[in-house]
Amino acid sequence: MSADLLAHVPGDRGWPLVGHTLMFVRDARGLTERHRRRYGDVYRMRVLGREGVTFLTPQATREIYLDPGKVLSSEGGWSSSIGPLFRNGLMLRDFDDHHRHRRVMQQAFSRAALTGYVDAIHDVTDRHLRSLPAGDVDVYVLMKRLTLDIAAEVFVGVSLGEQSERVNQAFQAAVAASITPLRVALPGSTYRRGLQGRAELTRVFGELVAQRRREEPRGDLLSRLAHATTEDGELLPVDDVVDHMVFLMLAAHDTTTSTLAVMLWQLALHPAEQDRVAEEVRALDGAPVTPADHGRLEHTTRAMQEALRLSPPVPFSPRHALADVEITGVRVPAGHGVNVSSLALHRHPDWWTRPDAFDPDRFAPGREEHKQHSHLFVPFGGGAHLCIGNHVAEVMVKAIVARLLAGRRVTADPAAGVVIRAVPIPKPRGPMLLTVR
Repeated sequence: MSADLLAHVPGDRGWPLVGHTLMFVRDARGLTERHRRRYGDVYRMRVLGREGVTFLTPQATREIYLDPGKVLSSEGGWSSSIGPLFRNGLMLRDFDDHHRHRRVMQQAFSRAALTGYVDAIHDVTDRHLRSLPAGDVDVYVLMKRLTLDIAAEVFVGVSLGEQSERVNQAFQAAVAASITPLRVALPGSTYRRGLQGRAELTRVFGELVAQRRREEPRGDLLSRLAHATTEDGELLPVDDVVDHMVFLMLAAHDTTTSTLAVMLWQLALHPAEQDRVAEEVRALDGAPVTPADHGRLEHTTRAMQEALRLSPPVPFSPRHALADVEITGVRVPAGHGVNVSSLALHRHPDWWTRPDAFDPDRFAPGREEHKQHSHLFVPFGGGAHLCIGNHVAEVMVKAIVARLLAGRRVTADPAAGVVIRAVPIPKPRGPMLLTVR
């Protein structure tokens, strides 16, 4: 039945039972590129039991993100993957419900709040880098621990201390479970470990919420949510606060880790680009990176944008059609999926010169390839679900890179064969070793 309803869309249903799921998990970028070459910029695909249409044009991306008819459900799009593991986060809420909850959280992402996070970001970064020895270091592992500690200090108002590694492992288990094809909690299975990770995160943040409600309100987001009230004057349910904090902490550290690791890896492989960034950050003379520094750190910004282009932190944005909808002239029947692939769009050869090359100057005045269309470069999504923490992430990335490269140099072995697994959040398949001196 589904195949008939999508008969007008090029593509195929993949293997029996599993569709394209195994290929998607193994090599999402390769699968997407093969489909683009075979079927064009619009094709159907079946992943995790859901059949839908993938669009690889900036105009389709715009129409999907803006969703003028309010018929494309983000909750429905994500429910088959992260739904049971990161339930009720902002990406898993729709329309008026999403707007209400986003408004409650928005206060923690104002410019004034962001300025207040600067000291914590730099203090935690300096603590980690003081103990960083010269020699080889796995940059992904280093950045994951660092960004998790920063997110805890900024949004929770505490150092996780001895709990840090357990929380880190719990997040990793939950993320890995989000794309496993076997979604049954069998003993020893990836999905069971993911649910156990979710239970650990619920326990940790549930205890923290209870603690905050016994205290006077503080400035961190957890305290603000713990004391926030509904329109009826009631405190937000504990489950809502926990769900928001779990999802936010994932977004605040896992996606930023990906961007930092890719950016530093590429700078290590391109010493001339690293020199340009290092010269900029040394000019700060040790001063903290603030939101006001974005304009001065021009090449650092372009290097970060290029890392986000090559490896967008959310490489696919699924939606579920609640009613029949037409996108760039293609009819998608109700009940089917709609998918934006920033991973493919950011490397589309029709829009980018040498799309697989690390070339920060593609964002420089005079070229500005990303400005060919308003929705060609979408590393933080768009529309109502534009990443609420994108400005915090930018400050974190620039602050960490500035602190690291102001007095150090990183190199990497081009023959190391590092491969980035794109989904669910970009991560190297093995060690990502940089030499620090």
